[in-house]
Amino acid sequence: MARSKAPPAVNTAGEKREYNEDDVGPAHGDSAENKQPPTKQAKTTESTRTSRSKGKKTTPSLDKSKLDAIMSAYGVPPLQDLGLDEPNESTPETILALVLHAMLTSARISHELAYNSLKCLIEAGYHNLDTLKKSTWQARTEVLTKGGYTRYREKTATALGELADFIENKYDGDLNNLLKRADSSPVQVRKLIGEIKGIGKVGTDIFFDTAQGVWPILAPFIDPRSLDTASNCGLGRDLNSLWEVVGKDPVEMCKLASALTTVRLEKKENEFQ
Repeated sequence: MARSKAPPAVNTAGEKREYNEDDVGPAHGDSAENKQPPTKQAKTTESTRTSRSKGKKTTPSLDKSKLDAIMSAYGVPPLQDLGLDEPNESTPETILALVLHAMLTSARISHELAYNSLKCLIEAGYHNLDTLKKSTWQARTEVLTKGGYTRYREKTATALGELADFIENKYDGDLNNLLKRADSSPVQVRKLIGEIKGIGKVGTDIFFDTAQGVWPILAPFIDPRSLDTASNCGLGRDLNSLWEVVGKDPVEMCKLASALTTVRLEKKENEFQ
């Protein structure tokens, strides 16, 4: 007589049970003692299914035509009109110029006067560390006065002298060594830049806005005030969405941050609403 085959396994509901790698828990009707905790892989599978059930798009959409209009009108890389030799390269002079820009424009003074004073500093050659080191406090004060930076000229003249010593002593005369010391970590860059006297949190945000084009590790970044501007212009304030739209290009992100800053400072938001 032929041996009879064993009956197929059934669950407690009497239905035939087959293994499915997507199974993340006991079938409906299983008793409590037969339930097994889901594995890590099963949890991941369930999480994936839940995410997919909510739709593939996880970031809010934005009006790309409006973003293109803002970029076309105001999306200019920083420091382009200051006569720097290589404004789009991370030379020691360019990085120092970006720090000077952050220091001056973060103060409670009109952005026109701050930028005009920055131009005067660049014309005096203070983006070159050797020139800045050789300058006197009186000379720096006169340059700032020429630019209209009269309210904070004495304090800033002192800060500029301290900045020269700081870069020379801590980073061997080149702020690119700060990036190396930070091990290309944006968090550490923020901490180390914050050690510069006179730059503060707002100045650090401005530095990140403008330096991400030459220090790509800082991207994507847009300071909180400019994200508010993006929202007011109908672009939303989701940084990842903006990063996606510019093709995850640090230079384009830098230009967008610059454009939003200009729109905010010059009160141009109504042009894009």
